Amino acid sequence: MNRLVLNIVLVLLVIGLGSAGCAKSTVPQKKEVADLTFSEDLSQYNPKVELADTKIGQGSDEIIQNDPLESPFDISDQLDTLIDSMRVGNDSIRMMDGYTILVYSGNNGTEAGRVRNRLFDIVPDMTARYTYKLPTYFVKVGQFFQQVEAQPLYRKIREYYPTASIVPDKFPIEEK
Repeated sequence: MNRLVLNIVLVLLVIGLGSAGCAKSTVPQKKEVADLTFSEDLSQYNPKVELADTKIGQGSDEIIQNDPLESPFDISDQLDTLIDSMRVGNDSIRMMDGYTILVYSGNNGTEAGRVRNRLFDIVPDMTARYTYKLPTYFVKVGQFFQQVEAQPLYRKIREYYPTASIVPDKFPIEEK
């Protein structure tokens, strides 16, 4: 008997807690709408400036000639030498770092050619580059300075080739 009463109380407790958990929760609603507009006149804190009586346009037309200053600390010759050496050093740079979209890499040359020809249909305004480095064929498209610039083209290509990825690459600098 004692066990039966205990089971009934337990069932009633589970039912009560279950119905309390399923009941709609009430959230207090604020009926009053707050006025969030704010304005204050701050003109009293603005600085007051009194202009001196100067007549515009009646200044002297005299031009003062200045001689250049001679400084014992003049480094213009050393600076010109440094700039010239930087210019020569920059002329020797032939490659530029950037990003490209790698569409295919694998050992099948026929498949690489198919991917390249399909890219002409997907992005006709861009040239797909087909390269071979023993034993792998690569099909890449686009030359971008930053990875963010490649994102729109990458999303477009990824619809057709889900394995495509944006990879770092070096590009030759073209002489003008």
